[in-house]
Amino acid sequence: MNTKEITAEIRSRLDIDAATADALFSSFSNCLKGEMLNNNSVSITGFGIFEVRRKKERISINPTTKKKLLSPPKQLLAFKISSILKEKLNK
Repeated sequence: MNTKEITAEIRSRLDIDAATADALFSSFSNCLKGEMLNNNSVSITGFGIFEVRRKKERISINPTTKKKLLSPPKQLLAFKISSILKEKLNK
């Protein structure tokens, strides 16, 4: 499902015009982005938790040349599904 499909679904479920649905979805996604950029987690009850995880600096080895490389630290976006949604998906 892409952004157009999501806004169309919002529009049909809430019986609102396209501009309002676009603004609603845009506002929601901007809120999520802002929290992620501030290293905060976002918990949506019954859906899951979005959080930023930090990976430490590490040494990796190129399998063909056997040369050691230093991989810099980085941040990743992680999602943990809620137990409620997990149960529904596994039924």
